[in-house]
Amino acid sequence: MSANRVRELRESRGLSQSALAAAAGLSRQSIGAIEAGRSVPGVDVALRLASLLECPVESLFAAAPESLLFAEPAGAPRRGRVALAHLAGRWVAHSLGGVAAGAMADGLVERANDEPIAVTPLRSLAEARENVVIMGCATALGLLAERLSARAGMGRFFWASSSSARALEALGREQVHVAGVHFVGSRGEDGNVEAIRAHARVKPVELVTLARWEQGLVTASGNPKKLSKPGDLARRGVRLVTREPGSGAHSLLERELEGAGLDSARVNRDAIVGSGHLEVAGAVAMGAADVGIATRDAAIAFGLHFLPLAEERFDLVVPLDLAADSRVQRLLDVLTSAPFRREISALGYDASPAGERVALPEVA
Repeated sequence: MSANRVRELRESRGLSQSALAAAAGLSRQSIGAIEAGRSVPGVDVALRLASLLECPVESLFAAAPESLLFAEPAGAPRRGRVALAHLAGRWVAHSLGGVAAGAMADGLVERANDEPIAVTPLRSLAEARENVVIMGCATALGLLAERLSARAGMGRFFWASSSSARALEALGREQVHVAGVHFVGSRGEDGNVEAIRAHARVKPVELVTLARWEQGLVTASGNPKKLSKPGDLARRGVRLVTREPGSGAHSLLERELEGAGLDSARVNRDAIVGSGHLEVAGAVAMGAADVGIATRDAAIAFGLHFLPLAEERFDLVVPLDLAADSRVQRLLDVLTSAPFRREISALGYDASPAGERVALPEVA
């Protein structure tokens, strides 16, 4: 028997079983069986009844059908294959288009017009409950997630590629477990620490360094446009690919253009926008743009010319209430392991500070 409020809400709206059945495209006998708990509706029927009775589906059924799960969407798009994470007592769905196209899905979005969205699970929810989502723009996070998922232990690890600002916002909304950040500081301040202090929604955290890296101008191999400094971006005929506002690369570009006495709005006016360092480098490699700001590892991946502008520290932001979690401890163990350090060093990262804690006196 499956408890539900279908009869209660139907009668409160003055509907007969026949009227509700006709509106839902069901038989009166089917409505009777659902109300009596003898029949558990599928995804489409459950959502249809909830819409007709004007209530959230999770409040209509005391226990949602086993074939249906309701999750908070973590950004768009809200369709297709998703990775699931269980945070703050509710499910969060991350599109695998923005996580890892080759990763095994935890579920499929059945209907995304409402919130929470309806998801059909594709694997054990007990296993999915142990998943860990790391959000940030460093490609090393993808390597870290792969190494962690290949190791024995509970939970799979997913890398959700995103800007530092979006990663910090998602952490504040408790949609991810760990955020990766690199912010440009002002007046000599530590950019990452400054950003955390300014972000009121983030709970007490600790910062753990992943690596140091270089950001700079990436151009086609051989640097055919002979670009050597940020001021060259204003030259006629130079096509720019930039990052979205809120990203560390965008902040660095703004700072460099301002230092060169250029109007960033004019320089960026016709620029195309890439959603990550690899997308920026890919646009240059394909000839869609002549130059962009990305990291050295992205330049190496596409065989591009690289002109360094700044060295930055890339940190992982870990909520203090998760710091002792066995999954986070596994993450830190792999982060500081010799094989992982060697691998990211080969990609142009400086792995020597991996695992170092950054002081945050206000949350110590």
